[in-house]
Amino acid sequence: MNTQQVLAPGRRVFSIRYKILILLTLIPVVVLALYLAMALQVFSEDKIAYVYDSAAASSRALGNQINMQLTGLLSSSKSVLQEFALTGEFGEISEAILKTDDRIQWIAAYQFKDGSPVRLKEVESKDKIFESQSKELGGEAFFPALLKEAQTLNRVIRFPFRDERVLVVEKIPDQTTGQDLFFVLMFSMSELANDFRVPSQFDSYLIGQDGRVFLGPSGSPMNQIQDLVKLGFLSAKNSNNSGTEEVISKKGIPLLASYYKTAQGQLWTLTLVSKAEALRAVDTLIWKSVFFFFVLICGTIIISLFAASGLTSSLSDLFQATRRVAEGHFDIRVKVKSSDEVGSLADSFNAMAEEVARLLQETAQKARMESELKTAQTVQETLFPSNFTQAAGTLVVGFYEPASECGGDWWFHNVIDGKLFIWMGDATGHGAPAALITSAARSATSIIEGLKLTPGQALELLNRAIFDVSKGQIMMTFFIASYDPKQGTLVYSNASHEAPYLIRRQEGKLKKRDLITLNEVNNPRLGQNRTSTYEEASIQMLPGDRLIVYTDGVTDLRSPKNEALGEREFLKIILEANQGFPPINEVMAKLQQDFEEHRRSAPLPDDLTYFMVQVQENSI
Repeated sequence: MNTQQVLAPGRRVFSIRYKILILLTLIPVVVLALYLAMALQVFSEDKIAYVYDSAAASSRALGNQINMQLTGLLSSSKSVLQEFALTGEFGEISEAILKTDDRIQWIAAYQFKDGSPVRLKEVESKDKIFESQSKELGGEAFFPALLKEAQTLNRVIRFPFRDERVLVVEKIPDQTTGQDLFFVLMFSMSELANDFRVPSQFDSYLIGQDGRVFLGPSGSPMNQIQDLVKLGFLSAKNSNNSGTEEVISKKGIPLLASYYKTAQGQLWTLTLVSKAEALRAVDTLIWKSVFFFFVLICGTIIISLFAASGLTSSLSDLFQATRRVAEGHFDIRVKVKSSDEVGSLADSFNAMAEEVARLLQETAQKARMESELKTAQTVQETLFPSNFTQAAGTLVVGFYEPASECGGDWWFHNVIDGKLFIWMGDATGHGAPAALITSAARSATSIIEGLKLTPGQALELLNRAIFDVSKGQIMMTFFIASYDPKQGTLVYSNASHEAPYLIRRQEGKLKKRDLITLNEVNNPRLGQNRTSTYEEASIQMLPGDRLIVYTDGVTDLRSPKNEALGEREFLKIILEANQGFPPINEVMAKLQQDFEEHRRSAPLPDDLTYFMVQVQENSI
């Protein structure tokens, strides 16, 4: 018997067909498994980056909120400290400020004598609140260490009650004796405390440089953050003001931490989230990928059984494409001309690569948009009044549309001592810095409401507040007027803002000469010079008269061809809208319609803000 004939059947037991099948199966298995592992790693890293970005945005937003609120509170109480520094007493200004701002609970003045702090005076919003809260802290024995710390740091901030109450120690020189004065201020920051207590996606903490926990989630018992987790940035000598790190809790749970150093008193905002919770979506992706991987391999085996020879070139192309995707080139696509399972496999691969690329792009875009929207919502949440109001014998109707998420325009109205006060401001540019300035203006307005000032005096206080907040970097044009319904007089002061127009009520056709420009005074912008003074002017208003106040965003309104509306066209629109003196709501609707016809959905170059005030009939 021929030896070859004996051996041949044994050699063909494992035929070339099965060898090709194994080869064609093994290559996709190895390559796709590698791709799956690398894709999951990329997805995991991207997910962690997204969580880090969200946590960083949250801690940064909390830190900015603390900076803004403490800056506003210190600015509001500055007049109290200056009054005591000049007179040695808490006088009428101090009493007025504590009555109008319920966030300030008490202020105590101290001075060191023979090396020990001595309390000089205190002023409080409620009787004996200083005494009761001091007892909670252990009496006067609590303050010496805090005051001595302020001798070095100039300002110390503590949350000794672990609730919304915050102690601020401020050091300023005594202008009469030349010795340093120390003021202990007790503020209430309930909204801020709730932001830390209310459960959310992240656990948020407010901690000190030494790791003390001042605020945290409800039910959090620890006094030191080290009782929960060890943080590297607290012990680092040259740590950044913000950042992220992966840490292990005392219970051995991996956590993702994001921190942000505030500008006030060595305070840090910290957000913690479980790494396993953050990567929960990865587990779902693994199961789906394994299932898809299994289906893909089964299809490859079936196709290989019927067309092993035709699969080599196509699978080679697919192999090379998966290598490219594994290296991060998600724009690669496989061109397979066959209409069988290999073609379907290639189509599935192309769809998968396109979907991964789309998900990565959407994740990055979503993180950026969420950060901007949170800032915009924080700034503009409560700045503006109702768009329609009846007050002090007048009707007030307004309109506001920001050019971006954050606006730099602000208008307001309120009644002080029976007089209608109207406020219109325009900060330099727009965006987050301008929005912060409008927030400072709104905070200062809350203090001014209780002081019964004239428009010029109000502008002086606003100017000091804006200058102290922006340090001369951002300025603001402003117009303030007060209308006395008993006398029918309008007293106004202007800080380089667009002059409003007074429209006299009359019979017959309204002409340009019937518009009275309120330009008798024009003072420096707010924030330009801290010592600026502001002159006033007055004019008589009659029943039916109307006043329109606006910002430069109206005259700079652009058409699709980039043509500005301009002052002349604006006056023409005012005259046409007020012909026959229709109701003020119809006038505002006509103005908005005319502006939209000029704009035709073109993007705003600046914030669009204007409002009208009408003296009601029989109101004088």
